[in-house]
Amino acid sequence: MKNILIATLAANMLGACGFMTPVKQYAGNVQAASDVAVIKGFVGTPFSDDFHSTIRGYAKLDATGPRDEKQFGIPGFTDYPSEIHVLAGEYQVQVYCFSGFTSYRPSTTLPLRAGKTYLFKCGVRDDQVFVDVHTSTTD
Repeated sequence: MKNILIATLAANMLGACGFMTPVKQYAGNVQAASDVAVIKGFVGTPFSDDFHSTIRGYAKLDATGPRDEKQFGIPGFTDYPSEIHVLAGEYQVQVYCFSGFTSYRPSTTLPLRAGKTYLFKCGVRDDQVFVDVHTSTTD
């Protein structure tokens, strides 16, 4: 019983510290996968030359309403999520790309459609970072 209490307290403390970013990034009730766009960062093979990708933030570019903007992370830490769910629209997505001790912070702008998953994969060519976005239908 004591171990369960300690585990529960530890989980609550970690949750309170902000180390877990919620996947849902919109107001209201949880929407079905077919009603949201899923943004995922690429997780490469450990100890390889693959660049891993996480999401630093986003801005919904909507000319008719208020700009929906969010930055992730804690000063001094990265704490960027590897997956978020947003409502459809045009977004600027800021990505954190890293491999070993090398990191980049590019951004890309694109329309996101409901029912689609967007996998952000970083690469470097001729000392220039780029973000490839692979699209698939959300399950």
